[in-house]
Amino acid sequence: MPNAIKHQLFRLIKSLTKAEKRNFKLFATRSGSNAESLFIQLFDAVDRLEEPDDAIITNRLKLKPGQYSNLKRHLYQQVMTSLRIIYINKEIDIELREQIDFTRILYGKGHYLDALRTLERAKAKAVEHSQDLLHLEILEFQKLIESRHITLSRQVNNKMDRLLNESAHRCYSVLDTSELFSLNIQIHGHYIERGHARTESDKTETHKFWQHIQTVRVDRETSPTTFNQKVNRFQASMWFHYIQLDFNEALRAATNAHTMFTLSRQMILKDTGLYLRCIYYLTMFAYLNKDGKTLSRNVKRLEEFMADDDIHLNDNARQTGLIYLNLARFNQYFLNGDGAAAYRLGNDLSRDYKKKKFRPSQQRLGLFRYKHAAACFLGGYYDEALDYLNDIINMRLTIFRDDLLINTRLLHALCNFELTNYILVDYQLTSLNRLIRRSRETAEAHRLAVSGLRRLLKLPAGEHAPVYAKLRKELDALRDDPFEQKALAYLELEDWLRLHV
Repeated sequence: MPNAIKHQLFRLIKSLTKAEKRNFKLFATRSGSNAESLFIQLFDAVDRLEEPDDAIITNRLKLKPGQYSNLKRHLYQQVMTSLRIIYINKEIDIELREQIDFTRILYGKGHYLDALRTLERAKAKAVEHSQDLLHLEILEFQKLIESRHITLSRQVNNKMDRLLNESAHRCYSVLDTSELFSLNIQIHGHYIERGHARTESDKTETHKFWQHIQTVRVDRETSPTTFNQKVNRFQASMWFHYIQLDFNEALRAATNAHTMFTLSRQMILKDTGLYLRCIYYLTMFAYLNKDGKTLSRNVKRLEEFMADDDIHLNDNARQTGLIYLNLARFNQYFLNGDGAAAYRLGNDLSRDYKKKKFRPSQQRLGLFRYKHAAACFLGGYYDEALDYLNDIINMRLTIFRDDLLINTRLLHALCNFELTNYILVDYQLTSLNRLIRRSRETAEAHRLAVSGLRRLLKLPAGEHAPVYAKLRKELDALRDDPFEQKALAYLELEDWLRLHV
């Protein structure tokens, strides 16, 4: 954590585009004082480094430690200010906050009527772009001015009543939005903590939890339901059905959340991150339901959105979009049985990662490594698959979900089995058994695969065929269980058995 704070200036400068760097130079050179030229030199020095190194910079610029700390802080503030100028015309919430700031300045100078006019214009934009919190802040500022000063508004019939009613409605609406957002977070957190409800008692307990967290979240009749409220309601419902292993209902809820963007198209540009997430959830549940048409349609939708030059995505949204798009592509190729396309995609992403064009988090990187390894496994590139699986296993500082760890270790054992590294497989199965016994994410498919491998290790190659046939029959018997269906969807056991039976 100390290093993360120490190098935040380096990360910020390295994340700038050429246009943003050029804009900073223009912003920084608006006057030619020595202090400014010094922090511009610091900017250039940091920009030229491949890795953060304070010693090189202080020696190059001949700075004292105390001077260097102050200069870094000043440069960071200047870079952020220059970025704010760029994004003020791209992000509606930044623009509205600037208008509120202008209003406070006008109010401080005693220009009450000018302040109210500015607030009215800002309020109209806040309503248009579903900026509920800023809308409420504007209303409260209007009430403050009206309550403390005699304005022309008093001469308009019912003006004060309309303002007070609008403020009351918006208060209830913001409260509903906050509560529904909390609902979404709580049910998602329940899944992270406890996983799926696999037994009837688990499902009953989850249903009670779902009812309990909604008891105080009833929409007020006095306030209209907003876009954000509906999306959070649908996504919370999606997580509930996913926990209950009802993938069809989860897909329906995800579809409803996406439909909200179709009905309010301006919100696609306002909250691109949420829009991309909604489409990704559609692809995920289509994959679990083996709905190839829905999956293909939404992969195409993601591709078209990411390729649209008229949509200006910030760096975070672009990287999020690339992560969701490529995960969806992997699922599409696996569902269609196109292992070769999945293998090519994995190679492309590995090259982009080395060139720093593709920058997923460590958790996401582990998932991509697994998908690439699965594609290698299907293509018979077992040594290459082991390289990617070893990358996941050796990521010591990263916390992965148990299902990914189980699948990784099981696929690792399968690759070694195909390479006839039988002694290593026997050792790996012992370690894998410990993980399987303690994890809530363990499926019967995992246990059957381990026991099948144990039997194969004890028999000569000529007697393997009956073991493969029995394992395939045992896995077929699990198809009606949605939890087992999910486990098999992310583990290439059926394709592996098809090679041997």
